[in-house]
Amino acid sequence: MNLLPLVPERASTLADQFEFLFWYMSITMGLVGLGVYAALAYFCVRYRRGQGTGSTPRILGSTRLELTWTIIPLFVFLTFYAWGVMVYDHHTHAPADAEEVFIIGKQWMWKAQYANGQRVIIGGNPRNMTEAERNSIGKLVLPINRPVKLTLTSEDVIHDFGVPAFRSKVDVLPGRYTSVWYQPTKLGEYHIYCDQYCGTWHSLMVGKIAVVQEDEYRKFLQGYEPLQGSDNPVDGSLAQQGQQLFLKLQCINCHSADAKARAPVLEGLYGSTVPLAGGGKEVADDHYIIESIRRPRLKQVEGWEKIMPAYDESQVSADEMNALVAYIRKLGRGQTPKNNQQFPPPVGAPTTPTERGTTSPEKK
Repeated sequence: MNLLPLVPERASTLADQFEFLFWYMSITMGLVGLGVYAALAYFCVRYRRGQGTGSTPRILGSTRLELTWTIIPLFVFLTFYAWGVMVYDHHTHAPADAEEVFIIGKQWMWKAQYANGQRVIIGGNPRNMTEAERNSIGKLVLPINRPVKLTLTSEDVIHDFGVPAFRSKVDVLPGRYTSVWYQPTKLGEYHIYCDQYCGTWHSLMVGKIAVVQEDEYRKFLQGYEPLQGSDNPVDGSLAQQGQQLFLKLQCINCHSADAKARAPVLEGLYGSTVPLAGGGKEVADDHYIIESIRRPRLKQVEGWEKIMPAYDESQVSADEMNALVAYIRKLGRGQTPKNNQQFPPPVGAPTTPTERGTTSPEKK
């Protein structure tokens, strides 16, 4: 019989750092607490009221004693803070070379998609899934000793992606993208839980992370490795799907990166600093790009008019948004596809030079 371990297995770099900090704080506070209670018990016995009627002597205090029991605990608590900052910094800043996996929480499953297009459904009730989702049920596969960044969002309610063996849990919120990263250090399979009650079948929103060797991971990405128990062929990279969606939505009509462009050039946009009309700047990260698609008129880019229509979730789903962000992230200089077809401009966009204003497209 498999018993629940008192301390979960450690299987990532974060788990090791967290574990040492946790036990340092627990042991320190435990010893301090025992010391306080031991002193309390001693004083209760030593200075208990006797048979006599003597009065309590007047005690004026000791500056040296006051400083001692103030400075020493302050130093101890500062070590908690300094060590905690180092662990937090490690936890929140993924290495630049980390591979990316996109995770979408949905009642009651996790939908994972890798950058090359490989997809996996984790957990859930098969009766509430589509045929395609049932065929993709499996594990989240990660390579050992390599950093992997997870970008997470939710389609419906608040979920929480928790991996005890990695000492990690992160809230997954609808309408917001959060991220977490792991560097697995041990081969094996580890539990995934939804640590936030999310509805009737919350208990089914569980799954496994399989940590494998690099060559096995590459085979999985190509759909050759039967880790999932069924074939799941790759149907193109996420960025390629984003490019197809970019053309399908006719974004190329305005973001054409040529003299006829009606909107900012997207080549090399990701990670750059975008100047805004009226002052201020924004870093073009995932959140900025998604916000610019969902609510394009909220932050006007300097030198361009507010002509882009908004795309809500009924027009661009969370999965499609992931693909668009992946495409814009990969879009380099000179890589904007040629617009060889003529389409009408988006609804709400100006159609005459007077409506468009006199702003030059070269201004960014």
